[in-house]
Amino acid sequence: MNRRWTPRIIVLSGLVLALLCDAFVAHMLSVNYRETYRTTEAANGDLARALEEYMLRNIQGVEVLLSTTIDSLARNPSLLTPGNPALINELQQRVAPYPVANAIVVLDAAGNLLGDSLGNGGPGRERSFADRAYYQVQRDDPGRGLFIDVPVASRVRSKLVIAVSRAYLTPDGRFGGVVFVPLDYENLRQFFLSLNVGQRGTVTLYRDDGTILLRTPNADEFAGRDVRSNRLFTRHLPQAPSGSFEGSGMTDGTSRSISYRRVAGMPLVVTVARDPVEYLAGWKNNALYYSVIAAGLNLLIVGFGLGLARQWRLREDSEQALRDNFEQHQLVTENVPALIVHVGADGYIRYANRVAREWYAQPSAEASRRIDDYIDPSRAAEVRRKVDAALAGRTAAGEEKVAFPDGSERWCQTIRVPDRGQDGTVRGYFVLSVDITERKRIEDELRQAQKMEAIGQLAGGIAHDSNNMLAATLGNLDLLLDALPATESSSRSLVERAIEAAERVADLNRRLLAFARKQTLRPQITDVNQLVSGMTTILQRTLGETIEIEVAQDPMLWRCLIDPTELQNALLNLALNARDAMAGSGRLTITTANAVLDQPLDDGDERVTPGDYVTITVSDMGAGMPPEVARRAFEPFFTTKEFGKGSGLGLSMVYGFARQSGGTVVIASRVAEGTRVTLYLPSAGPGASDRPPAGAARLSRPETGERILVVEDNPLVGAMASTMLSSMGYRPVVVTNPTSAIAELERPEPIALLLTDILLPGGVTGVDLARQARRRWPELPILFMSGFADPSLVPDEFRATTTLLAKPFRLGQLSEAIVSTLAGTKVN
Repeated sequence: MNRRWTPRIIVLSGLVLALLCDAFVAHMLSVNYRETYRTTEAANGDLARALEEYMLRNIQGVEVLLSTTIDSLARNPSLLTPGNPALINELQQRVAPYPVANAIVVLDAAGNLLGDSLGNGGPGRERSFADRAYYQVQRDDPGRGLFIDVPVASRVRSKLVIAVSRAYLTPDGRFGGVVFVPLDYENLRQFFLSLNVGQRGTVTLYRDDGTILLRTPNADEFAGRDVRSNRLFTRHLPQAPSGSFEGSGMTDGTSRSISYRRVAGMPLVVTVARDPVEYLAGWKNNALYYSVIAAGLNLLIVGFGLGLARQWRLREDSEQALRDNFEQHQLVTENVPALIVHVGADGYIRYANRVAREWYAQPSAEASRRIDDYIDPSRAAEVRRKVDAALAGRTAAGEEKVAFPDGSERWCQTIRVPDRGQDGTVRGYFVLSVDITERKRIEDELRQAQKMEAIGQLAGGIAHDSNNMLAATLGNLDLLLDALPATESSSRSLVERAIEAAERVADLNRRLLAFARKQTLRPQITDVNQLVSGMTTILQRTLGETIEIEVAQDPMLWRCLIDPTELQNALLNLALNARDAMAGSGRLTITTANAVLDQPLDDGDERVTPGDYVTITVSDMGAGMPPEVARRAFEPFFTTKEFGKGSGLGLSMVYGFARQSGGTVVIASRVAEGTRVTLYLPSAGPGASDRPPAGAARLSRPETGERILVVEDNPLVGAMASTMLSSMGYRPVVVTNPTSAIAELERPEPIALLLTDILLPGGVTGVDLARQARRRWPELPILFMSGFADPSLVPDEFRATTTLLAKPFRLGQLSEAIVSTLAGTKVN
């Protein structure tokens, strides 16, 4: 035989053996499947037989009870009077030996209750059962015998029962009434549920006319359903009183193995059905087990055959494998983004990959030099300790900051692993080093962001406490201004200047709260042209004389609904970025224009709906950005500036402001040509105008002297609010905690409005107080106030009718909020 055919014969023999093994496993699984099906069918049949016997035993007992009771009534017709104690006593004695029967009931020919074993039927306890199906069936066909009704609600006890009834006749052969036994539906259902047919199996009790009496699970859903068109009643029952077949479920269409039996001598049919998913679970596990074994044998056979075949080409193939292995090893080590160096025990470099050569500016991998030539002298002692540890057989790992020949420095995660021979001798060590400079930078930025967050929290707390003090200050200044006569112009001027200074502090607090993210936007109809013109001087002073500012405004510019303070911050951020891009000198252009979007504008993140917009474009003549940088310009913390010269938050804050205002911001940039940033802000229309801000002037309102409950833990603010309310004609009641507030609300004299601070001491907030008050006094108007001017502090259930009054507030603002809340309208 030709030796070259030997490997092929070995492989072919292995394949034939594997096919024989698979055929044997398939045969065994087929036999096991048929056996499993037969076993399940037999188990279903046994359970159906047991269920038949259970129903037969119980219903026969009930039938005997009904028959003996009817015979007794026939012998003693005098018992058949409503509420007859002798009848009730007779029924109680009759039902006692039959625990399955909850009671026995006797109805007259008109369906009225004569009496039952529970004592019903006497005066005041009359009931009519003429509407019940079992009465009507027996009345229409007194000779039909036993009739079992579908589950109905008992009129004696508040639970479902299945009535088993018989008619009784008068001595002259006429229909005299009905005697029935109500079987406890729940007990029967629990018995059905106790039968083990799996989670997806069903047990069903039918009347022989195809009506479902009880089915588990989902008994209540199926009771009374007519399924006489089911194959069970059209095909199988007419052929045999018991049997098994495959059928689909009535609700889920799942094929099940079903066994059925007609209850002997009774108008009942029982079925037991199991889902193949459950009864074949064991067979599937066996199939999986044997399939895995067969697959393993196949692999073993094929592997063994291939191994034998390879022996004929071992020498040539082993040499080629060695070459391939070396090439693959070199491919991996040369392309992995990490430094890999193999150093011998003598200190000479045996191998250095491409990254190592690039980092240390070595042109070729052939040059053999000592590792000491590449160690920074300033770190020689530290590195020597780690090298000695590796040569001693210990792994040394850690982060290192390494200087390279090109003058750059990198943070590296470095590990030195001993290279041991087969006898355990250390022949040298491997150095694996990964550049983690970028990770270090990100960690530094994260620490910076956390520091900024901490500063924000501090700023928010300071602004909140300051707002409480300013609330008292501004409120009292408003009251003082209101009290000064118009002739005291010099005094009024002093007060007005103090109010202006306090408002500037309040504006500074709003900026602090915005920085702390505890201040939401305060949109108002704004003249953008006027705002930009007013900022020109500030921008020129901020940017310096080397930056030329050019403003081009559309004289027909629409007004827009925005927060003017946040727009000023956005323009200032854009101007500062433009100045940095122009390296301190150049021309900055601000252009305003109207824009009508006929189709949605995709800004790369979300789609901006069509409509009318006001655009503000800030252009510079700076270095510009490549597309990959421009795409990330609005990402938080992304910056191309040197560390410490930019937080990466400026443009992201601009983008967030534009999106929150209902618009967007688009950036266009080219390297060496400059950058153009365009803000799209929603237009308020050509003729829109803002309402004058509420100041010291109060709204005109008849002073009816309503009592207003003020809940404020700060005594200065509480006193100021009390004085303001008194000056407006109200009768204020000031308390410092929720407990006192509830006590005040419970007094006989009514409270017209609840004005409460949100943050209160003692663990109960103003919102909690408002919820308590709303539950007990649902018509009570409620007004919130807080030093954090964030409407999200007000829960959803109050936002439709309740306003948040931001501290500090003016006399006019308080007056407007009070009047609007009492009138049932919300102040925007």
